[in-house]
Amino acid sequence: MTDILIFLVPPFLACAVILILLGYLGIHVIKREIIFIDIALAQIAAVGATAAHLFLGVENGTGVAYGVSFAFTVVAALFFAQIDKRITRISHEAIIGVTYAIAAAMALFILAMAAGGDIHMEHMLTGSILWATWADILLCSGLFAAVGLFHLLFRRRFIDISDNYQRIHEHATGKTALWDFLFYVSLGLVITFSVKIAGVLVIFSFLIIPSVFSALFADSWKTRILIAWGMGLAAVICGLLFSYYCDFSTGPSVIMFLGLFLLIAALAGGRKQIPRQENG
Repeated sequence: MTDILIFLVPPFLACAVILILLGYLGIHVIKREIIFIDIALAQIAAVGATAAHLFLGVENGTGVAYGVSFAFTVVAALFFAQIDKRITRISHEAIIGVTYAIAAAMALFILAMAAGGDIHMEHMLTGSILWATWADILLCSGLFAAVGLFHLLFRRRFIDISDNYQRIHEHATGKTALWDFLFYVSLGLVITFSVKIAGVLVIFSFLIIPSVFSALFADSWKTRILIAWGMGLAAVICGLLFSYYCDFSTGPSVIMFLGLFLLIAALAGGRKQIPRQENG
């Protein structure tokens, strides 16, 4: 039992650090109805890391790789913050979805040029949670604490925008675009340093599934955050144990339990529907 704990504690802590922040940010994403923003930014961050590996010869996880990856997400954040003011006949979510598809195609193209592209593709999608190191955990903890503090200090502004997202963006101003940009950049920073550990699919699941689960049972921000954290951590524990005992890939195991818990909750009860934001 002690050996199991020693082996599983680092990946559990890595997942917990990522989940705590993404569980909160996911509620913003659900309220803003920009579901694909996370997987789009994660895919763009992965493209940056892959491009750094292929064209600059640096390994994933180095400072240069992180820098290039984050630069890609900053450009994407600027694009997403500005595009809804310039293109009004197409929904923001559709634009994000198209961006994800293009980024995924770019990743496939770049990986096809690299030796061992299939291995890089699997790592990009599902990460390597089971092999998370203490250095990874400490790095993410420090950076995510800074992002969390930023959101704590300006929580009223971010929450107000998310609670009234459609109405505010009908009369969007430069100041609104600035706050959107800051939100996307902070989310992009979290994703940039999470993709190496957890992969694109796990990051997307951490952001969306616990937040949707919490929306089935609560309205208040505080309650939804606590529910999202509790459900997510329970799924992580079950996924890690399942992966360990069944010799199954860790990322898909965690996603499977996240989906299973959400399915059970949806079938068992909760509120009949997730409230949608009004347009005016």
